[in-house]
Amino acid sequence: METRWITLSLCVTLSLIVFAHAGKSRGVAPQQSDSSSVEGKLISLQKAFQDAQERGDAEYVRNAVADDFLSIETNGDSSRKRELLRDVHPSEKPEPSAILYDFKVVELDEGCAVVTYKAVFPGNQIERYQHLSDTWVRQNGQWKLKFQQSTLNLWSAHDLD
Repeated sequence: METRWITLSLCVTLSLIVFAHAGKSRGVAPQQSDSSSVEGKLISLQKAFQDAQERGDAEYVRNAVADDFLSIETNGDSSRKRELLRDVHPSEKPEPSAILYDFKVVELDEGCAVVTYKAVFPGNQIERYQHLSDTWVRQNGQWKLKFQQSTLNLWSAHDLD
């Protein structure tokens, strides 16, 4: 009896493998879920937002941030939209761009998602390496940044002499 179960299990497993492979070989593309398209959209938005901050594009930043935006800084202080906009201005001398990597998107519901990522900010001594979490909400059909929290990556914060 045990041999029959093993044989049956192997047949089912092999059938599934053959079926999956047959779909690929005929050029049948897997269906992308809405969540993967939301993930790609939000990662692109996150990168564009960082780029706008670096360029000093205050209008882009103003439009991308919700009016009730709240940020928790690396030192624990909080700031609002007006403080964020106050710090966005074109630079006379362009600085190296931040490096953003290791993106993850957690979709909380259809109109809300958290984007987490790591960043290296060139030129900042102690705050160079950070973990960031940004909450994006859809308002009137447009994604807006509503909340941001930055945390120092302590393993690297003290490795500078």
